[in-house]
Amino acid sequence: MASIYITENGAYLHRRGGRLIIDKDEITAAEIPLELVEDITVVNTSQISASLITECFAKNIPVSWISTSGKLYGSLFPYTFVDIFKQKQQFDLLSDGDFYFKLAQNIVSAKIHNQLVLLRRYNRTMKLEKVQELINYIANTQKNVKYTSDNNELLGYEGLASRTYFSALGMLTDKPFQFTKRTKQPPRDPFNAMLSMGYSILFNEILSSVLAAGLHPYVGFFHQLAKGHPALVSDLIEEWRTVIVDSMVLSLIKRGSITENMFTSNKKGCYFTPEGKKVFLNAYNKKLHTENKYIAGEHSYRESLRIQCQNYARAVANKDADIYTPIKLR
Repeated sequence: MASIYITENGAYLHRRGGRLIIDKDEITAAEIPLELVEDITVVNTSQISASLITECFAKNIPVSWISTSGKLYGSLFPYTFVDIFKQKQQFDLLSDGDFYFKLAQNIVSAKIHNQLVLLRRYNRTMKLEKVQELINYIANTQKNVKYTSDNNELLGYEGLASRTYFSALGMLTDKPFQFTKRTKQPPRDPFNAMLSMGYSILFNEILSSVLAAGLHPYVGFFHQLAKGHPALVSDLIEEWRTVIVDSMVLSLIKRGSITENMFTSNKKGCYFTPEGKKVFLNAYNKKLHTENKYIAGEHSYRESLRIQCQNYARAVANKDADIYTPIKLR
């Protein structure tokens, strides 16, 4: 199965028989059997025919649109994904503070754990004293998570750990990829441009898995209910940010697979060039198809994302937070 990323401005997607056709400047650039397509993500000003969208609905293929900087505009999904009984249970559990709060504590603890593991992994070689100080500070912050008593307190520790983590992460890279803090909408430097793009695509990946599991993406357990905000996706992405995106970005930089000339900057922010975007999306797709052993057996990261969403659905159905175990880097 393949994820299709359309990065060329002016591309036109349509179908011919059972095949996805990608045209550019009235020339066919690619033909892919629709039975092999898992999802489609369109960047910028590409066009999609109505007949292709209809066929995607019929074959349960989600289609999403993101901006140049990686902001998710929206997605199209077939209505068959909806499981009203699971979704009713999600709403009912909003009145059970203990269930959702325990899940939130577990997720935040796992997220901070993953941040610590990645920083320690890279600083083991670099031995930067300042980074080690920040690692110690994050570790102390993590210890406080299990003693929190409400969501606001938990959000405070999560935010504090994340700000410190990004400060340390920026020190572990050489120029021109060094940065001092997380910036978004728009990103201000190449590292943040990669994080923004990676997080947006990962967000869409988890959104697809949440819907496929029959869950309501707007009913979260950590982030607050808000108009137009898929809070559950924002919750479930937390354990995966470092595991999939941050580690991949550092690897691309350390291997020299992505370079300064693959970005362009102006007063509005820092963005990929077409070549840089292609390199990044290829690396992301390769990462998603890489096998791991974080869940019993061997699964690709894409399969693991879906299994975790299914595990969350089971936890909700059984009102048992212990059924859901967040992923932790080793």
